[in-house]
Amino acid sequence: MSTQAGLAEPAHQTEPFTACFSVVAQSDPNALSRILEPFTKRGLTPSHVYAMRTGEKGEAMHVDLQLAGADDETAWRLANDLRALYLVQTVLTSEKRMAESI
Repeated sequence: MSTQAGLAEPAHQTEPFTACFSVVAQSDPNALSRILEPFTKRGLTPSHVYAMRTGEKGEAMHVDLQLAGADDETAWRLANDLRALYLVQTVLTSEKRMAESI
């Protein structure tokens, strides 16, 4: 199934994982609060947030966020909400899962 943005919905996994988001946005006093807003609206607190202004004149902001105990649907919705934000240029996602026992 695809969405309005043409992105496929996630395959459902049962084990919680740490969802990782790497966001590039225009540097603006409101950028960080806007990036955190999709988490806040869901009552979620990221387990890790790192923000840094980059570029020769600080014109961009890179924000790395992690959400421990996430599920596929929550991570997918957060990524799509982040991509739709004003000021956001790029959102990359990844996940950290526990290794399987041998």
